[in-house]
Amino acid sequence: MKVLFIENAGHKTAGAFRSLVSLAVMLRKHGVEAHVALPKTADGVSLLDENQIPFIQLQSCAYSRMMLAEPSFIEQIKMPVKDFVLKFSARKIAKYVKDNQIDIVHDNTSVSYIGMYAAKFAKVKHVWHIREFMEEDFNRRFWRRAAYLRLINKSDAVVAISQAVYDKYKGEIDNSKFSLIYNGIDIEKFLNTDRELFKSSPISVLCVGRISPGKGQELLIRATARLKTEYNQFITLNLAGSYQESQYNQMIDLARSYGIEEHVNLLGQCDDMNEVYRQNDVFCMASKCEAFGRVTIEAMLAGCIALGSNSGGTAEILTAGTGLTFHPNDEADLAKKLNYIIENQSLMKEKAKNGQEFAMQNFTSEKNAKEIYHLYCKLLDIERKKLINGEC
Repeated sequence: MKVLFIENAGHKTAGAFRSLVSLAVMLRKHGVEAHVALPKTADGVSLLDENQIPFIQLQSCAYSRMMLAEPSFIEQIKMPVKDFVLKFSARKIAKYVKDNQIDIVHDNTSVSYIGMYAAKFAKVKHVWHIREFMEEDFNRRFWRRAAYLRLINKSDAVVAISQAVYDKYKGEIDNSKFSLIYNGIDIEKFLNTDRELFKSSPISVLCVGRISPGKGQELLIRATARLKTEYNQFITLNLAGSYQESQYNQMIDLARSYGIEEHVNLLGQCDDMNEVYRQNDVFCMASKCEAFGRVTIEAMLAGCIALGSNSGGTAEILTAGTGLTFHPNDEADLAKKLNYIIENQSLMKEKAKNGQEFAMQNFTSEKNAKEIYHLYCKLLDIERKKLINGEC
C-alpha cells in the first residue's frame, strides 16, 4: 500500500507536520509506503530525509481556502483565481500519484484542499485530516464555507484529532465517513522518568508555540504580573517559538510595562525540545482553543506539570488527576493556578507522574498508526479481499 500525504506548510517545528512524519514512520510496520508532497518553501525536508521518506516539493501545496474574518476586497477576488489555478496544479500531483502507483491521497490539514482534487483526477481514495478549529485558531474563515464543507464531504474518509474538533463538525460532515483518531507521539523520544521538579526558585514555566495572539503568550505575561502583585510570587517564564522582530519587541515591552522583564525569556525556535522540557517545571498550554496540543503530551512525557486552558483538545488531555486547567482567556484564574502550583509542590509532583502515565497509555505512535492503517484498509477493502483469497 502507498499513501501520499499533502502537507501545506512543512515547518519542521509545527505539530501537524511532526505528527505526519511520526505517522509515516510507524506506518512502515504495517507495510505502508508513505510519500509526502510539500511546498518548496518548507524547511521540514530535513526531517523527511532523516527518516528516509520520499517527497516532492511543489509550490501548489500551500494553496489555502482560508481568508481573514474581515477580508479585504482584493483578498476576496483572489480566492476564485487561486481556486482555478489550484485545479491545474493538482494535476501535477495526480501525475505523481499515477507514476508512483499511490493508493490513497491523505490531506494533512483542512486548510489545504489540493489533495482532494489530485485524488479525484488520479481516481484514487482520499482522506482528509482535520487538525484545527479554523475560526477559533486563526481568526480566519473558509471562503464559501458551505461549498467547502460539501467538498470535504466528497472525501472518502475524514479524521478529527480530538473530540472537540469532532464535536464541532459532526453535524456538518457525513457521520459514516467521520472518525476520531488522536495524534500519536514518539514516547521514547520524550519520556523522562528521572525528573526532579522544583530544584530551584523561582519555578520555571514553559509555553511552546509561535508568538501569536491565539497562542496566549500575552495572557501568560499578564498572569505572571498578576502573580507578583496579588500573591507576591515570581516565576521564570520561558516562551519557546518562532517570532518576528516586531513580536519580540511587543512581548518584551509588555513585560517591561509590568516590571517583570527580568522574569520573561523569549527562546525563539528550539531544535532540542527534550532539553527545553527538562529545564522547566511547568508546561502551560495558553492557547485560546487548541485542537489537540501535541506539545502538551510531549511535556507530560518529559515529566512537566501540565497546565492549560479548559477548552478544545486541552480539556480532554488535562483532567483532575493529570494536570490543571484555568478558565479560557482569564489571566486572574491563570495566576491563581500558578500560585496553587507554587504552594502545593508535593501534590504537583504526583500530578506530573499521573500525567506522564496517562500520556504513555493513550497517545502512542503505534496506536495512532494502527488506527489510521485500519482506516486505509477499510477504504481499499483489503480485509474482505484477503478473506476471499484465503489469506486470513
